[in-house]
Amino acid sequence: MKNMKLLFILIVALSGVSSAHAATESQLNAIAKMGELNGVALHCRYMDQMQRIKMTLVLHLPKQRELGDWFESATSSSFMDFMTKNSACPGALPFTEQVDVAVKGIEKTFKQ
Repeated sequence: MKNMKLLFILIVALSGVSSAHAATESQLNAIAKMGELNGVALHCRYMDQMQRIKMTLVLHLPKQRELGDWFESATSSSFMDFMTKNSACPGALPFTEQVDVAVKGIEKTFKQ
């Protein structure tokens, strides 16, 4: 996770995004959690939750490529980790509850 944060900081610095638009650590953590859940949803084929996760990000995140890249990186890492560990898919209800918590985290962290 620290390497991802360093990568994000480097991307922001190189892209010329002003510090006024830089994401906070809590915002990056909230996005990473959504990416983690999206990776699981992708692997387990929870399409409704994948759509919900992405819609939440579209509605609440500033339109910055770096934030989308952060989410995609977290999704990819989660998906690969899930496959590598040969993890079992969580039940639909417990997974939905995890997404509920993460959605509330995004809403709170990116409150406008």
